[in-house]
Amino acid sequence: MPNPPPAAAPWNVSLFTACAPWLPLAELAPVCVAAGVRGLDLAVKPHDPDPAKPRNFWDNNAAVIPMQTLDASVRAAADVLGGHGLTCRMLCSYLQPSDLADARRMAAAAQVLGAPMVRIWSPRPAAGQARDQVRAARESWRELAAIGADHSVRFVLELHDHTITSSVSAALRLIDGLPPEQVGVILDVANVAIQGNEPLALGIDLLGPYLAHVHVKDVVFRPGPGWNGQESAFVPLGQGTIRWPLCLKLLRESGYAGWLALENFTGLERGPQRIAADAAWLQEAIRESSHA
Repeated sequence: MPNPPPAAAPWNVSLFTACAPWLPLAELAPVCVAAGVRGLDLAVKPHDPDPAKPRNFWDNNAAVIPMQTLDASVRAAADVLGGHGLTCRMLCSYLQPSDLADARRMAAAAQVLGAPMVRIWSPRPAAGQARDQVRAARESWRELAAIGADHSVRFVLELHDHTITSSVSAALRLIDGLPPEQVGVILDVANVAIQGNEPLALGIDLLGPYLAHVHVKDVVFRPGPGWNGQESAFVPLGQGTIRWPLCLKLLRESGYAGWLALENFTGLERGPQRIAADAAWLQEAIRESSHA
């Protein structure tokens, strides 16, 4: 008898708009739908894009929501996403944990979009001050949990290199013991490989109910000036050292049922067609994960 097809993975795919700078949301949305992407993680920061200049990921991104026009922009974004059947999974801010007034604004904006999560950035470690930074951030996350409860929104932090939450263990120092309905963690596998490199299965297990979202990108390592003799660089999906089918298998075995977010910060010159290629690559990696 032929082998049965592998069980369907429980994951939907979203796109982080910071990595798709070419088009405003009204034009980006149908491109995502055609690629099989089901949702958008909307980047929000102080921003004034100039359509006369070349697009780039950070300083001239047509898909980023300007913080200075947050209220009007999210209402417009809600209309665009709703018109294309897309979900907003998250508002991705670059706010610090202590930016509580703006965190309230973000939570209210998330409600307008029906987005269940708001990302809060983590501080860069300052020499000789890391313990104090952790202590202060932990206090702020208690406040964020309360704001989240007030607005039925979950605040999440990202595992990111060159921050005080570069590993699962570091992130849990800030939020462990707080209600996982109000706070959580974005697992970025490539970022964790760059710094905070705990075994992935252990990290997933330790996060437990705090695992809220997963970023998908790829990275390579080469000899460099770092303390470990290495440096890293992002590369197109599937061309780096991350064994994504195995990572997805570990997520599957853990029972993770959240979303996978494409976050490819390469291929700017390829334009919007890169989105369909990335989505197809991820669907193949999901299929491979069933027998990794």
